[in-house]
Amino acid sequence: MGMGCDPGIARAADARSLLVDSAISHCEKLRRILELEGWIREARDCPILAGASERWLAERDELIAELELSH
Repeated sequence: MGMGCDPGIARAADARSLLVDSAISHCEKLRRILELEGWIREARDCPILAGASERWLAERDELIAELELSH
């Protein structure tokens, strides 16, 4: 008798693992969006950060688009 795992169980575990990885990625993107939002709000009061603010806006928009595509 083999000691291997049932292929169906292995596939189910892989599917759950992918789901967990996807959820973690989604949460990390949301966390980054919130972080960028804070920086963007603070940069409005500081002309020196105007260039950085544009990059942060672009990154935020890209992350939001990625989240919308993942649904």
